[in-house]
Amino acid sequence: MNKSLGSTIIHNSEVSPVKGYPRFVKLDYFSRLNAKEYHDHMNNPIAGVSFTYLDHDNALVGRSYALSGFLQPIIKAWGKSEVSYKVSLGLAYVENPFDPVKNDLQKAIGSNVNYFVEAQLVYNYSLTDKLGLNAHAGLTHISNAARRLPNSGLNIVFAGFGVNYQIAEENPKAFEKVNQKTLDYKLERINHAIYIRSGVKSIRALDFAVFPAYGINYTSSYRYSPIGSWTAGLDLDYNVGYIRERQARVDEYGQSGSFDRWRTGFAVGHDLHMNKLVFVTQFATYLKRPDETHKLFYQRYGLKYHLSSNWQVAATLKAHGGRADYMEWTLGYVF
Repeated sequence: MNKSLGSTIIHNSEVSPVKGYPRFVKLDYFSRLNAKEYHDHMNNPIAGVSFTYLDHDNALVGRSYALSGFLQPIIKAWGKSEVSYKVSLGLAYVENPFDPVKNDLQKAIGSNVNYFVEAQLVYNYSLTDKLGLNAHAGLTHISNAARRLPNSGLNIVFAGFGVNYQIAEENPKAFEKVNQKTLDYKLERINHAIYIRSGVKSIRALDFAVFPAYGINYTSSYRYSPIGSWTAGLDLDYNVGYIRERQARVDEYGQSGSFDRWRTGFAVGHDLHMNKLVFVTQFATYLKRPDETHKLFYQRYGLKYHLSSNWQVAATLKAHGGRADYMEWTLGYVF
């Protein structure tokens, strides 16, 4: 169990009304992994599930409740001490989202159900074989990935202390079944993949209407280690919300309508392999700026899972800097 105190980051003017000093209470259930090759490369990491209660110290937001899964690779261990980093992904329920009548000042969160992302640096000290204390600091992000606007998002820095207790010597059977079958791979080999993506995006200028978005991507990857690959690829994106927004601008201001309906991009990145599960990081640029007001660079973060040696599914967030474009749900084929 961990307790923390945080501070809401005011990353734009829409977040100012929800400034506060949130209080966290977190209950984790976890196990140490030691059965797979990637476990050795991550110094036998910790993995588990976490429930987070969050009082935002602001009546406009109220409280949040999050359920997430996490992985905690070990950076260094010595004596009774251990330093690790912890990455959590899940869903959060926010009590008081934006409402145009009842809660119009709250423009950070536009829906009750949101995505929950958290990163921490953790120091743990073992008092006995089963009992330990920890100190931690990190960053929490809550948003709905532009599924419903307004969606400036909540970013909270925090620090705190906790206590952990080992309740069993063996890993739970449920943990043993997760990611169980070993996926074959070859080092120093280039693989190719085609991905088909889809999602939805809310547009502020069109009364927060929601539109579909589609994409296709070709990616090459070079497996340089059991847990790492470098990637490079081409993106093609057809975002109906983006098109409608710019067409509305053309109609309203009588512009020439010179904008690209298809957005093309080039992306480079890294895949962190954890057997069948992969953490995806990509940094990209549009090959041609879609119009003069559009950001040139974008990023992609998320998780990919191997259904087989050839087929993959993925959930990734496409973002322009600190602002989400849309959540991508993806089917891929590797050849």
